[in-house]
Amino acid sequence: MRDESRFESRSPAKAPVELNPGSGSGAPAKAPTPGKVDIEGISNMKDPVARNQAITQGYYELSNQMAGLLGKENANWATLGVWASKQAGVSIRQEDLPKVFMDQLKGDNKWLGALTNIGLGAINPLAPAMAEALKVPIKDALNRVSDAIADGNQKLFKDIAPEFQRFTETFKGDTKYDAAKVEKYLEGFPPGKENLKAAFADYSKAMFEKDPNKKAELMLSANDRVGVHEQSLIQGEVERALNAPLKETFAPIVKATIDAAGNALPFPANLASKGAKATGLVDKAVDSVVNGLTGQFRKFATEHMMKIGLPEGSLSLGDDVNPGAQGAFPEHLRTIESGELNRLLSQYDKSPNSLKGSSANDWSKFDQRMNYIVDLFRSRQGDPRLFNAP
Repeated sequence: MRDESRFESRSPAKAPVELNPGSGSGAPAKAPTPGKVDIEGISNMKDPVARNQAITQGYYELSNQMAGLLGKENANWATLGVWASKQAGVSIRQEDLPKVFMDQLKGDNKWLGALTNIGLGAINPLAPAMAEALKVPIKDALNRVSDAIADGNQKLFKDIAPEFQRFTETFKGDTKYDAAKVEKYLEGFPPGKENLKAAFADYSKAMFEKDPNKKAELMLSANDRVGVHEQSLIQGEVERALNAPLKETFAPIVKATIDAAGNALPFPANLASKGAKATGLVDKAVDSVVNGLTGQFRKFATEHMMKIGLPEGSLSLGDDVNPGAQGAFPEHLRTIESGELNRLLSQYDKSPNSLKGSSANDWSKFDQRMNYIVDLFRSRQGDPRLFNAP
């Protein structure tokens, strides 16, 4: 159920826009070819909320087109992309900072304790005023986070989705593996997309592979290689989303609130406040308060934003990947026979053949993201629920 209470307002953080690939573009959208995803039109949409919804639907259509060639026994990367994009939409719409966070600030004086600790108890009871003043910077910080996520969502779709569509258009209707045709197709990948080229080489082999174990391994290899490409591509957006300059945002508001409270105190308490400011005690208190606020925000953001929603429910990226409906790994991926896939996994999986140790402490680190992703992909690849509509 959607939470409409963020920042104690019934108005959404981002105004919803009708889902129309031409929305905000200044010109009518061209009608897409039937059965073809209008990747360019979707990528050029201006409203991030509507664009994310269209991207999620686009991945769903591409996932089903890929399944027409590869089957639904194994999820392809676009299938997993549906759920990642849907989760990104939660952050883009700012549904992950509800009213409860503001209530928590108002009711929690721990991050103001520094004022009392240095002898400024006279101006300590500032929690309600501080929380009220912090609404704007907190919302600004969240806007920057959601903007970075929206940019990454758009960047990935614009870069990767065309390759999925080109694959389905190239091989639709084929009844057997054609090495010459595959080779010619692979020549269409430009420099810089080596991982995608290798991924789609594996998808092409998987199309006509009869052995379910070998097919599952080819699919996992392909999915992981697309994962390497995507995570490399959005490194900057991930860092920007997680490293918003919160201290710089919070500090001026905290100082202004403390100054106003100190000036409003009756004599001689107001003089004591000015004396504390002159000796640097207020600055020390501000640093402590800002650090506390930053910690609160990051903790909340990690808990609510660093997760992925799947048909079974949400998984926290800060926890180990938990076993799925088929156990730690699906039947055909419980052991890996392919030497090439084992070599690929050895580059990224810190705990081979186990979900223990798959958690990410810092999602901004590429190696930690990939460590989580390879286990997530392997553990969920055989779950048919991933093909459900988002």
